[in-house]
Amino acid sequence: MVLSKILTVWWYLYNFIKILGIYKFYFIIFNVIRTKKSRHNYFFYISFSFSLLLIILPFVVFRNDLFVITSRSMEPTLNIGDLVIRGDKDPEDIIADEEDGDILILRGPDYFYEEGFDPIFWGNLEEGTPIIHRAIDKEKIGDKWYFKTKGDNNLVADGGYKFINKTKDYDYVVIEYNSSNVILISETEVLGIVIFKIPYIGYIKIYFSVIFILIIGILIFYLLIKFFNYEVKIVKIQNWLVWIKRA
Repeated sequence: MVLSKILTVWWYLYNFIKILGIYKFYFIIFNVIRTKKSRHNYFFYISFSFSLLLIILPFVVFRNDLFVITSRSMEPTLNIGDLVIRGDKDPEDIIADEEDGDILILRGPDYFYEEGFDPIFWGNLEEGTPIIHRAIDKEKIGDKWYFKTKGDNNLVADGGYKFINKTKDYDYVVIEYNSSNVILISETEVLGIVIFKIPYIGYIKIYFSVIFILIIGILIFYLLIKFFNYEVKIVKIQNWLVWIKRA
């Protein structure tokens, strides 16, 4: 699984570089030469470590308020790889509108499943997986608010459709949608609303295993360089010719 992700990432990078016309550019490789330790190195290591800490710290401190978009149901508002930040809002103040309604972060599909919604409609989404959809309508029942939700990229509201006929292997299905019989989600299932998004940052979580392996590989390479007292320099080579010059 990890290998397939690595190959997928490499394939996209390779084709992206080709589109940019890489054959007209210089190819960059590393040239290692022996060197002595420098005082500037320590300053670089301290600065780099401090910068890395500043980048990672917010993700640790606010990890319970960060969510990653992994489906296309909210496109074009939210895209795969977007990192969204959760905020609190009183259920009574939540705006419910198909165009400008607040985007809710729901606890998961469990509530819908308990109300009879077939998991196959959401690709058997695991229980406890947050759902991020827009509030398009709401009503107060008793002392609680209930919300009708919908993905911007979906045709109909969540929990409003069901199978009225199907084969065992789902080769043939008949689906009925009833807009007046939609599953309304209780305010107790709402974790908060989306208050901000950061594009692409969520890919770090989606491809964490690939990134982790790359970081480990770079770390091992770095340790070997330091162990043999080498320094990394960049040499430009044209037309994909790969060679290493020793001092």
